[in-house]
Amino acid sequence: MKKYIMVSFYAVLFFANSLFAETVEKNVILKNMIEVYGGSSALSHASSYIQHWKVIRSTDGIEGNDTRRITFPERLFVHLEYPDKKESRILEGETGIKIFNGNNKRQAFGPVLDAMKVQLMRLYNPLVLFQFSNDLKISRQDSGYILTLSRNGVECDYYVNTRNFHIEKTVGKLKMYGNTMKFITLYKEFVKKEGVLMPAVEIKFAGRVKTAVNRLIDTKFIHLKKVGKHRYERI
Repeated sequence: MKKYIMVSFYAVLFFANSLFAETVEKNVILKNMIEVYGGSSALSHASSYIQHWKVIRSTDGIEGNDTRRITFPERLFVHLEYPDKKESRILEGETGIKIFNGNNKRQAFGPVLDAMKVQLMRLYNPLVLFQFSNDLKISRQDSGYILTLSRNGVECDYYVNTRNFHIEKTVGKLKMYGNTMKFITLYKEFVKKEGVLMPAVEIKFAGRVKTAVNRLIDTKFIHLKKVGKHRYERI
């Protein structure tokens, strides 16, 4: 009995030490990422922005436009426009809306809503990830680390290159009809805008199927203050 108690004690102690070491390692990685991406002050002022992207649809090579407005951590507006179709997606916390061709408006539920959540989550910068560090798990791979964030019923992996601390890939995961659907984005050609690091090229996949290549045209930061649960005012 005494031997069993001692074994249990050392097992708990080992687990606690491992958990502490993982937390320290995770926080060190996040702090290095924050510095590389521009520092906490610059990133805090970059929590809301508008971007315009040029999109090449991979299925047929058709060129379109992608306009995004993001307010971290809970608001997303995306407008995709191709010659043959238009689509808007609006996410406010737990509420999602999709608009097709400018007038067909529907509230999003289930996997459609989860896809919007994943779409916003993949855009989180290191400062936002640090705010949710208690919900982050860390694992290792040959080229760096994988930070996994579970939030609002969905999950996203952030692949971090520890040579330069760039997020080079994200894998957003959601449940669809009992299976796990993965949305993968590769990030390339990093540039700085007002001191904030961001990718200028995104290569997107749904599962193993390449869907689009995005090239950044411009970014405009919007300085806001929160005045309600989902309400903001310009500063």
